[in-house]
Amino acid sequence: MEAGSGSGIRRPLAPRVGAAASSTQLVTRFARVEKPLIRPAPPSAMVFPLVVLVAVLPGLVALNLWDLTPPGPLWGLRGLAVLDGHIIDQTPAAEAIRPVQERTAYRLVAFRPPLPAWLISLGFLSSSERDPLCAVIPSYLAGAAAVILVHFQGRLWRGTGLGLTAALLVGFNQDLLLRIQEATPDTLALCAASAALYCYGRHERASLGLAGEKGWSTPLGWAMLGGLSLGLALLAIGSAALLVLLVIAFHQYYLASCRTEPHTGTPSFRSWFSLRDRPMAIAAIVVISLAFAVSAPWFITMVVRHGWEPVSRGFSPHGLMAREPKSLLRRLIELAPAILPLAFLGGWRSIRAAVIDETGSRETIGGSLWVAWFSVAALALSFWSQGPTGFLELFTLSPLCLLAASAVADLVNRRAPVRSLIALVPASTATVAWWSSAELSHAVEDVAGGHIDARAALGLHLAFDLILASIFIVWALNRLTRRHDRYQRLILAAYLLAVVAITIADGCREIVFRHSETNELLALRSMILRRDRESPFALVAVLSPSNLPDDADPDATPGQRPSLGGRLRFVLKTALPRLPQRDLESIEELESLPEVERLVILVGAERGLSSVTLARMGLESIHPGRSGTLEAYATTRERRRRR
Repeated sequence: MEAGSGSGIRRPLAPRVGAAASSTQLVTRFARVEKPLIRPAPPSAMVFPLVVLVAVLPGLVALNLWDLTPPGPLWGLRGLAVLDGHIIDQTPAAEAIRPVQERTAYRLVAFRPPLPAWLISLGFLSSSERDPLCAVIPSYLAGAAAVILVHFQGRLWRGTGLGLTAALLVGFNQDLLLRIQEATPDTLALCAASAALYCYGRHERASLGLAGEKGWSTPLGWAMLGGLSLGLALLAIGSAALLVLLVIAFHQYYLASCRTEPHTGTPSFRSWFSLRDRPMAIAAIVVISLAFAVSAPWFITMVVRHGWEPVSRGFSPHGLMAREPKSLLRRLIELAPAILPLAFLGGWRSIRAAVIDETGSRETIGGSLWVAWFSVAALALSFWSQGPTGFLELFTLSPLCLLAASAVADLVNRRAPVRSLIALVPASTATVAWWSSAELSHAVEDVAGGHIDARAALGLHLAFDLILASIFIVWALNRLTRRHDRYQRLILAAYLLAVVAITIADGCREIVFRHSETNELLALRSMILRRDRESPFALVAVLSPSNLPDDADPDATPGQRPSLGGRLRFVLKTALPRLPQRDLESIEELESLPEVERLVILVGAERGLSSVTLARMGLESIHPGRSGTLEAYATTRERRRRR
């Protein structure tokens, strides 16, 4: 029966194709409009809090155990000189220092670039009592920022996982934690130089089209940020910051070689920075112009006031303390003993990838940058004997950890064969044994020098047997687990976890160190502040260790009396900023002081002044000098009542 007949039976209507399509489009349209209230975070955002913890927590523990290690107190004095009005040139503050050696050491520090002193002065402004800890806070903050920048550098070229591994290796490194505990420009210079190289990497990614963001992701924007970072590095460490430009030049030469056609041959130096072919020329002009615009005013002012000679002397860090000459391999082992073989493996794989790869992938470009960075830093550390050793070691540490993290990533992702552990495990055993045993390192040096005793020979024999045993064990495990991937993964994980554990343990061992003189000086400062609140001092006098009277310590000689290296002057300047320190040379000068509220400090005496002398001058002991370094006296209450 037809559908239109009067039977009442109706045939179901077939769906129309056009109506179904329109309804689907309508649903899809409304579905696109609905967005979640909180977007899911990318993996990099979830890892970044862990990186911040790695950067902050170890350094924070080290900051609580900070040390007044020279020349840190001299940098603190320079920061206090900035608060006294010497903003550009802090050398006039040396006129108030009477001992010749201490005045010369302060002038050497005052001739160096001023960025650390400016930041230290800002730290003192934030403290009502000018806590000496404020002198170390810039080093701590710069060290934490350097760890985060190493993470950014690894994430930029190889991903988030490699960046986290590199940050972990740098954050727990004993050398970085040791620099955080001191008021030195090393971590500030490392932070600024790392920022400049990170900006260079972002510039290269933007130039190659690997970064599609707008705004500051343009090549010119990153070039401007890189120029500002380089300028700050010059204001922090001086001419050593120009090593950043050398790293960039080597990396640009490699990129130019990759981009050259086979028939054109090796590119000329002019083609590297050609305005028509290479946008790097404009970036180089911007970077150098901004860097010198930031740093040149201070250098020009110092040259006009003091000439070239004192400024050049200020760039030599060895004017304060002599350092033992060491070979490059020994420096690298002491810098990162557990990860050094991994870093060599990562460097070798990066070099091989740079030679084989013709496409210029992101991993290859980043690996070649880290190899160039490490090469320049290692050469400077090896041949620049009068350079800033602390900065050069930290500048070498960053690419070393990045290359080691690259090797870890290749091993974890099974890009590198597990049989490479046959060489890695014995090498790591040898470097850790060298670092942990001073007798073993001295025995190796004796063998190299051609003279050795029986005890050293026995130690070398045991170390050699240990290395051979590790080679045999790893080779046997590799043969047994060659067809069992599960056991190979367990062996690989055990090795990597052992490397990370040794690195963390090494860093934790350094941050528990604290000098005894720092404790005593801080206790003396607390006593001075408490006594000054009761009755403000009007005069501060210090008897130096080389000019003590005979009745203070008859058995000690001038060579046996310890020197404080500017620590005491720095502590007194923070406790009593309104009073200049008087340096006395004899007991007669002490007796000729005016009858006011006096603070007298005896330095380097195992036994203080006699009771007869104290009664005659109206002094009483307020700090006993427990370690035989300090003895402090103040005017007695009876003498104050008489006045």
